[in-house]
Amino acid sequence: MGADPHAPPPRLKPMTLALAGAGVLAAWTVLLPPEYRPENFAAFGALALFAAARLSFGTALALVVFALGVKEVGVYLVRGLEPYPLSLVYFAGYAAVGRACLRHTESPVRIGTVAVGASLGFFLVSNFVSWVEQAYPYGYSLAGLGDCYAAAVPFYRGTFAGDLIYTGALFGLHAVLSRAYFPAERVAATAGGRTSGDQS
Repeated sequence: MGADPHAPPPRLKPMTLALAGAGVLAAWTVLLPPEYRPENFAAFGALALFAAARLSFGTALALVVFALGVKEVGVYLVRGLEPYPLSLVYFAGYAAVGRACLRHTESPVRIGTVAVGASLGFFLVSNFVSWVEQAYPYGYSLAGLGDCYAAAVPFYRGTFAGDLIYTGALFGLHAVLSRAYFPAERVAATAGGRTSGDQS
């Protein structure tokens, strides 16, 4: 029997929280030595999208802050890299997108489209900020901005792949498990067979 679209969402979501916790663990793979992982392949964006779409926004931010905090401490202790506070702003942006666009949908097309859009937005914004800060001396010109984006592409490939793969895994597992074992945590469906977030 399908979930009642008029029923209030359950206050406790153990399966959803467990999946978000798995996303936190997956995010920490960035602490592995480079030879054991693709460069910049991480789950932070996917974690933020998923947690904000399936849990409360406050819970999503708490999970993202926790995951990023452990990661920042880890890279500082292991590699001596200073923390980068703007990372929290970028991934809070992912969470805001997930909350606004994915809260009421299980559509693979919509989820995939939003993941691609959020990932491209991260690339454009983070590297524009890098250019403004002149982290490398590209120069304040359109050519310098273009050089900054071009130099970032090889590093972004892993980020993009991580965003898509982990987003698909988290939302896909949630859809399967909520149908098979946790119907109370399933996204409510409309009478027309589409999830409520797919309505125009």
